[in-house]
Amino acid sequence: MGDDAPSTPSHAVPLPGTRWSVWRDALLRSAGFPADGLTLFEAPECAAVADAFLADQASEAEFEKALDAALASAAHAAAQVAADPLFREAVTWQNPAAASHLARLTEPAPPDGVSASGKSPRLVRKKRRERENTLVRYWQRYCGKNDTVGFFGPVAWGTIDPDSAPAVIAQPGEGLVRARNVSYEFWAMEAYVAALLADPDVGPWLPAGIHPQLAVEGGHVLRPGEEPLPLNDVEAQVLSRCDGVRAAAEIAPDERSVEALDRLVEAGIVWRGVNMPYNSLAERVLRDVLTAIPEQQARERALAGLDRLDKARDAVAEAAGDADALAAALERLDAEFTAVTGAESHRRDGQMYAGRSLCYEDTVRDVDFTFGRPILEALSGPFGSVLLPTARWLSATLAEAYDDGFRDLYRELLEPGADGVPMPVFWEAAQRLLTGRGRPADTVTAEFARRWAELFELGDVAPGEHRVSFTSADLHERAAELFAAERPGWAAGRVHSPDLFVCAPGVEALAAGDFMLVLGEMHAAWPTLDCAVFSDRHPDPDRLRAAAAEDIGRQFRPLYPTWWPQYTARIAPMLGVTDHQLAFTAAPGADPDRVLPIVSLTVTERDGTLEVTGPGGLRRPLREVFALLFGWLGAEAFKLVGAGPHQPRITLDRVVVARETWRTTVGATGLVPGRGPAREYLDARRLRQSLGLPDRVFAKVGTEIKPVYVDFTGPRYVSAFATMLRSAHATSGDDVPVVFSELLPGPQDAWLADAKGRRYFSELRIQICDPERP
Repeated sequence: MGDDAPSTPSHAVPLPGTRWSVWRDALLRSAGFPADGLTLFEAPECAAVADAFLADQASEAEFEKALDAALASAAHAAAQVAADPLFREAVTWQNPAAASHLARLTEPAPPDGVSASGKSPRLVRKKRRERENTLVRYWQRYCGKNDTVGFFGPVAWGTIDPDSAPAVIAQPGEGLVRARNVSYEFWAMEAYVAALLADPDVGPWLPAGIHPQLAVEGGHVLRPGEEPLPLNDVEAQVLSRCDGVRAAAEIAPDERSVEALDRLVEAGIVWRGVNMPYNSLAERVLRDVLTAIPEQQARERALAGLDRLDKARDAVAEAAGDADALAAALERLDAEFTAVTGAESHRRDGQMYAGRSLCYEDTVRDVDFTFGRPILEALSGPFGSVLLPTARWLSATLAEAYDDGFRDLYRELLEPGADGVPMPVFWEAAQRLLTGRGRPADTVTAEFARRWAELFELGDVAPGEHRVSFTSADLHERAAELFAAERPGWAAGRVHSPDLFVCAPGVEALAAGDFMLVLGEMHAAWPTLDCAVFSDRHPDPDRLRAAAAEDIGRQFRPLYPTWWPQYTARIAPMLGVTDHQLAFTAAPGADPDRVLPIVSLTVTERDGTLEVTGPGGLRRPLREVFALLFGWLGAEAFKLVGAGPHQPRITLDRVVVARETWRTTVGATGLVPGRGPAREYLDARRLRQSLGLPDRVFAKVGTEIKPVYVDFTGPRYVSAFATMLRSAHATSGDDVPVVFSELLPGPQDAWLADAKGRRYFSELRIQICDPERP
């Protein structure tokens, strides 16, 4: 490191040989079931006979015999899994109805003739196959995915220590999880507040406040995209008292003011209820607000209902670890919720990745770990010479592209003689630059992919080549030329968050230096540790907040409504406690000290730079205000590299920076018709051969949120995958993309062990900070 290297802050350590720093705090995400569970439904013997049959080297009778044996073995494995108390508990947490449905697999298969239920054995067997497919979908997730949810996806916080000689020190505790926490889903608390509002004894004593995207000026309410709304004297007086703290009964103490308040609520100017933040603090805020109700009878009544729900929720937490007790406790919570609120206790039925139930569980894995200097040294070349410069270029180029797009838009919107453009006007027009086709980001990501291909000489790779390898020294100068950028594009663009898979057969191999690193996702210019489901599990969240404040500072963060796609209270950012809240629509959780309604902001130009001005002398670059809306596209760019039909594995030193991938479409897989188990299995073997796939892969279907594990030897895996493809085809047609990636790491590479020596998939998430500021 040269003399001009910045001092490393106390919350970070140097990345050896570079000016970049790595946060000391690191997160380990893991699966909750052992990695070798994926092998339960494999059938290599069946695959070998099927391939021989396709090559005219085995008879149809031999294939059918092998397939029947594989299906029988899978049925036996499914019955074993369905009877596993841990599996039953995991499914119960996600979907109690599905858990009950899958429990039927522990019953004996029907003999020939008529079943006890009166249904034909053929129909019963069909239903059983469907249950087995559903079980396999859950099972592959529990064994193969590092999802952060419940005990089947626990997290653990540990340390990066450059003074630690072993690559990793890991001490598992006696159990799988160290701590469990059961929380309400946000929608359930909203439903309780709605019930309180409808209660004539309680509703008047709940607060009221002005919606965060609005402002009052000169006797008018300023509204985004609408004409200012004039207020009469009574309405103005009432609105001045709607501070989000005072009760409606205090705000409107007489009939005229009650009528005015009702009009303001009906007009969408005022909310009534509880202003809960859309994050994990909502429960605490709800109880604090109810406790502060000044009228005793109303207060006791409001808290009594919440106490009933809390008691039922606490019983759910106490039942954790026993599938039957948990199912009963969840059922009692459902009944209590409906009794208290009059609302349904479930929503979004049928969705695997959705907050359907009233509560969820998060856990901390029972392990202490430290990653040492060998890991940092393995990262230093590939990241310091190639990946971090490309990530910096991506943030800088995205910012410049949006500067240009915003400047063109500003000139289009600026009225003659005007000093600027009102932010609501600019905000609405800017949406076309953030969504849909022709975004500035699309040009940047396409150029990023082109330069990436040039950097790794992908155009020169021979067809069918599976592996290409480079050294950091080979690519250092070329990367510096192709991805030249002096500094990141915006404040949070300093921080990059890679997901890393440490591949080793065990801790002993890691200690001996026998390991390989695989880059899962590169979250460029995006601090992913700032997420409630992670930071809430940290032993000292204030330490993370201080680190984020030092590296990033104060950001402009959109105040998201509950309908915002793929945004939930569980993934809400929690570290930027001083961030500005940019309010563009009705949304929960506005902090009066931080909220900035867009109606109070103006876009102006100063010395050729677009800025946003607002209350209290606020003046900031426009790119910073929009950075979190276009910045996430940087993470998407790394997913789009090598977008051709096939990309080889790319290894840089001892880091796999891109796994081998194959791309096709749902229609091209040949698995949509659904012509019975035998034809379906043979079609899957043909697909594997035609694309040159390994037997075991991860597959990402364009209509699904997450990838799934597929073992093309196992007929149950094939059938479950084919069912997913048919569902995608039914909703979106032939052209839905399907991306296969090699299984790396595989079960043999899972180093993380529990006290009994069972090994689990895991993923290390770290944050690396740019020495330069925007």
